[in-house]
Amino acid sequence: MTDPMDALKSLQVAVDNGRVALSPCEIYPDLRVVSDQPTGRPRITYANMDRGKVLSISLFALTEPVSGIPCFQIGYAVVESMRQKGLASDIVAKGIHELRNGLKRNGAQQFYVEAVVAVPNTASNKLAKRLLSDNPKPCVDAYSGKPAMQYLKLVECC
Repeated sequence: MTDPMDALKSLQVAVDNGRVALSPCEIYPDLRVVSDQPTGRPRITYANMDRGKVLSISLFALTEPVSGIPCFQIGYAVVESMRQKGLASDIVAKGIHELRNGLKRNGAQQFYVEAVVAVPNTASNKLAKRLLSDNPKPCVDAYSGKPAMQYLKLVECC
């Protein structure tokens, strides 16, 4: 299972080294956004920052469509010192809202957000259940082979 904390740490290093420039978001200008294609597919990362330090991220990687509708796999992470303060819920909700806004501007009608969360990750499962789907499906993570829960949310752009 990929760990979004690795992406947060990599983003911090890139910011520190001046290798990445983050732009203000449209709806939430206090958040920053960067788009890239590390695996050849679009990935959009939203970051909550304070004085050059990345506090939390939500990232959306385009994956295989679901029933012909575009699907973005989501990952989210919060630096350890800032956990239990609502930052994960905030960055996920705002990230979905910003992604919806951008896709709508480009003519999209709808898209899915998918989270695959390891069964023992209680905090992430609780967040995904609240913000994405209260009816997750048990699955096996394709990367790790470990038991996980799949959360799928259809987002309307209209």
